[in-house]
Amino acid sequence: MPRIRKENITTPFFHIMVQGNNKEYIFNFEEDINKYLKIMETTKEKINIMILAYCMMNNHAHILLFEEDTKNLTQYMHRVNLLYAKYDNKKYNRVGYVFRDRY
Repeated sequence: MPRIRKENITTPFFHIMVQGNNKEYIFNFEEDINKYLKIMETTKEKINIMILAYCMMNNHAHILLFEEDTKNLTQYMHRVNLLYAKYDNKKYNRVGYVFRDRY
């Protein structure tokens, strides 16, 4: 079943899931989780999005967000995942994708 275009979604509540490429771990240590959460928090202040809840696991994360403008949602998730991917690639001396597919 194809995804619903974000422009056609009528709810301001979004359940976001990010998963590691090839289902690999994206959070190897607690400091990695803390880094992702810090990026989420600082980006939230810049883009003005509301984080309602989250659940972090080693190879994926669930995030519940409230945002009435889907453009802000796209901008927020792009920035969070980009900044974390740069951190992860540098820390683990690797290149390429960290996350599987679109959030």
